[in-house]
Amino acid sequence: MKKVLSLLVALTLGLMMVGCGEDTITIAVSIPGATHGWPVGVVYHAENEVKAVAEENGWEYTLVTADTAAEQANQIDTLISEGVDAIVMLPFDGASLKAAAQDIMDNDIYLVIFDREVPDFTPDVTVKGDNYGIGEETAKIFNATFPDGTHVLEFMGDTSTVPTQRTAGYDDTINANFTKERVGFTGWQRDEARSLFENWVDSSSQAEIDAVQAIYTHDDPLALGILDALDAYALDSTFTKTFDNLQVIASSAGAQLMYNRMVTEDTYDLFSMTYSPGMIKDAIRACEKLLLGQTVETYIVLPTVEVNPSNVADYLDADSPF
Repeated sequence: MKKVLSLLVALTLGLMMVGCGEDTITIAVSIPGATHGWPVGVVYHAENEVKAVAEENGWEYTLVTADTAAEQANQIDTLISEGVDAIVMLPFDGASLKAAAQDIMDNDIYLVIFDREVPDFTPDVTVKGDNYGIGEETAKIFNATFPDGTHVLEFMGDTSTVPTQRTAGYDDTINANFTKERVGFTGWQRDEARSLFENWVDSSSQAEIDAVQAIYTHDDPLALGILDALDAYALDSTFTKTFDNLQVIASSAGAQLMYNRMVTEDTYDLFSMTYSPGMIKDAIRACEKLLLGQTVETYIVLPTVEVNPSNVADYLDADSPF
């Protein structure tokens, strides 16, 4: 079995050969393609890290990206048939990839799940950002900013475990004097967030708009989409509704476009909870430890940090693709 063989390999001075000494260990990465900005960053960091791990250990590696859950499942079948020794997988959707994940484990291949968890399933290792913490910390900031409470608009990402956990953290932490209105699911798309916000504005009275002092979005591009709409309204001399009471727009991820907007923004208070695509490197390194027979935590939650105008300079990176 591959897991036993890889442990024996580690115990024989790191000679990275299995079976009869003919098959090199292969580490694979399976992730969604450029469905929105954040996965672009994941692909960038994953390519660099898995290549480095392979070179350092004398292994082979492969990285595949998929545009749909079905395509990812088919790619997993191919990786299994090719006999890879370990897979780091960011599921397109946890529920849709559950059968594929189980097939990996049933074939005695190490599995590290990154970011989106598979419901009612336990891989060898899970590595994820603190999605619950993003919602929790956002609510704490709102509680401190609006001690009398306010009405909050929420813009969701999709129906995966990520936004579900971000919502749960917020709901469990926000003070009872707040109300929240879920505007809709955006598919993580900037333009869709703008469209949903514009539709909400069109259907709302000035009194309803005045009641909103904060907006909670699940991703930086979503906040940028809302800012796009607000910018357009400000330039439209025929638009009569105002947003005088809107004060805070919250987001998360780590998009350089959001960080750059923080530097120049003078109308709204912006903050973003970190959820870097670079976390994929931690998942790949955890997979490396499994293949080397080293001890690794089975459930790794990486902490989140608030980025706001006071510390945003520390997070600016001109080389980042996201």
